[in-house]
Amino acid sequence: MERSEVRDTRTVLRGFVSHAEVGMGHHQFRSLYLGFHPATGDLVVHEGQTARLYTDGIPIYSMELLGSPPRAGGDTHGAMTHSRDILFFGGWVKAPPGILDGRQDMRNKYSHIHSLDEKGKVELLWSRKWDNNLDTSHWYGEVTDMIYDEHEDAIYFSRADGHAELGLWRINLSVRRAEQLIDGQTLYKMELKDDKLYATEFNPTQRGESSILVYDLHNDTQSRFSQFKLGVEPEVTVKMHRIGGQIVQFQNNILAFYRGFLLLARPGKDWVELYPFMESCSPEDGHPFHVGGVRSQKVYLDGIPLIAMNPWDHIREVTPRSEVGLLVRVDGGLPQLVASMGHVSGIATDGREIYLGTSYADHTGVYTNRAGEGGVFAIPVREFLRVPWVPMRFTLWEGPYAQDSGIAGWFGGVPMKGFHSKRVKMYVDEDCVLTVREQLLTTKFTEDKFSLHTGWNRLDLSSYTDLVSFKLNVKQRELTFQLSMELER
Repeated sequence: MERSEVRDTRTVLRGFVSHAEVGMGHHQFRSLYLGFHPATGDLVVHEGQTARLYTDGIPIYSMELLGSPPRAGGDTHGAMTHSRDILFFGGWVKAPPGILDGRQDMRNKYSHIHSLDEKGKVELLWSRKWDNNLDTSHWYGEVTDMIYDEHEDAIYFSRADGHAELGLWRINLSVRRAEQLIDGQTLYKMELKDDKLYATEFNPTQRGESSILVYDLHNDTQSRFSQFKLGVEPEVTVKMHRIGGQIVQFQNNILAFYRGFLLLARPGKDWVELYPFMESCSPEDGHPFHVGGVRSQKVYLDGIPLIAMNPWDHIREVTPRSEVGLLVRVDGGLPQLVASMGHVSGIATDGREIYLGTSYADHTGVYTNRAGEGGVFAIPVREFLRVPWVPMRFTLWEGPYAQDSGIAGWFGGVPMKGFHSKRVKMYVDEDCVLTVREQLLTTKFTEDKFSLHTGWNRLDLSSYTDLVSFKLNVKQRELTFQLSMELER
């Protein structure tokens, strides 16, 4: 299939000035979260680093209902939903920000939920401010996702990324009273299916177990899956302690993305399968580069989920080793790589185009008084339903390797569909055998073995098309594994 060039990409955000807005206590990347107002059709942009809301490209609100200026923040997770006539946006904001004893000062940090009506009026529905029950460097859980439920005229919202009041909450819009439904679990992103909320977990302040959490809206009960059947080696079960990202549904299944793997839940089954997905080893922290859907939105194209995979916070040296931000489309039951680009926060569609909120920088630990570059770009939907846009390069491993490295020794989990040439260059310091397994999201797989000699080895994997994972049989003091995937010329 011949690949067409991406055409008609255009910038759609006006009134946006790089480096001009206050970003103190944050990072230079941009959080541009997107939604179309259900009543007016206007594109609404919540710029979550500089506390500004744009409607149809024009700034209309700067968090004036909370705290005092200068204001910074707004949201860095993508909490947005809507009813038939109102758009809701949430997150957090510092009003004003500051530094105290060399750390971020959280005494003026608010978690919040706002509404925007068809006349452009913004109302504050709920907020929670820091108080003396917390250390000055701690904060109450941010609003990380929202789902509007028309049956109850209520918003279910998750609160993760914080130190207190974490879990699942609901605000009844008729009385505007918030209540906590699940306490303690750090619910992050949510998906509503068959009267149940499915959620991932996320909290950089607490490294809890990775899981899929299920809340029954009818019975007010919850269940939690935290032990998983390893799809690439089905006789093995694993527990993980990693950061979660987006969660989507496709073909009656739930897919939850975590750092370096994805979880597959089949409703009605009492088990969850785990598959390595872009599992890698960064020399900066010994963990994978990417988290599927972290600090980002999702969208459905003709019923097909589209998410972004951004590097994990504070990883600075992605670019010399691997692609930075990735767009991933879930079709045929298997995630596919669509494109590589910078940090992707916002994703929305009007049916004709996909709108992406992007930035040149990831969420990294650099305090600055000035927010950086970013923009909202519109790209025709058809471009997202074709083969990958560009060649891609990944350093999947750089560092020592043992039989318990990665996920029970496995790494990779790279979807190779759409690429023509797939080649590996790898360095091992001991002779070994490389096992390669290819599969769809099923515990059935095909397997090949390659003998490797000390030093550099080259492999051609061009015959592989599905999810491909790797495992070595011998410990390595130094392993380098580089994968390049090229398009047909």
